[in-house]
Amino acid sequence: MPDIAQLARLNEIDLAVDALKARLREIAEGLREPAALIDARQAAADAEAALQRARAVQRDRELAQQEAAARLKRSEEKLYSSQARSSRQVESEQLDVQQLRNQLADVEERLLEAMLAADAAAQQQAASAAELVALTEAWQARQAALTREQAELKAQAPALLGRQAAARKAVAPAMLAVYDNLRPRRGGRAVAHIDGDECSACKVAIPPSKLAEVRDGAALVYCGNCGRLLWEG
Repeated sequence: MPDIAQLARLNEIDLAVDALKARLREIAEGLREPAALIDARQAAADAEAALQRARAVQRDRELAQQEAAARLKRSEEKLYSSQARSSRQVESEQLDVQQLRNQLADVEERLLEAMLAADAAAQQQAASAAELVALTEAWQARQAALTREQAELKAQAPALLGRQAAARKAVAPAMLAVYDNLRPRRGGRAVAHIDGDECSACKVAIPPSKLAEVRDGAALVYCGNCGRLLWEG
């Protein structure tokens, strides 16, 4: 007479083992550095590089502005000095001063553009750095939680696997072969209990004749719909 109850107990243990192993796989995957964090780190590095380039441009244009201002100052001092010069010389110096003033205005405009670009780059760098910090802290917190859970599950595994081994030994080899063949084809659940007059797995009504066979216990009885072993437990 088959002891379907032993198979049902084994099935529950097997499902618990399946769940534990699946969760450990999920945790192992979760402990890997997430793509979002990798992307944020690259974005922060890119933003920092862009900021340094913008600041270098600003420094170059500040130097150019200082040099242009110094040239203009020298030319203006020469123009307004009390040295005696011909009108042609004065006119030439006036043209030089005007050209230098135009050059200075152009340099100062370009400097302003560089300053605005550097400010924008600094804001982007700060935002990218803040995003990186937030994602890093969140990942570290998740890592800590997952590591704790991983340790707890690994500590539970030996006892659960011991129960699994003992449950398998309690089942006759012929029934175990039937069970091992059926379980992977039914999503891990090979045995379904009877809920009222329905199969608990597929929720389809079981004919009275099959219910009688299950209660008789003389042979293994399968659900006519999902093909699982039926157990009135």
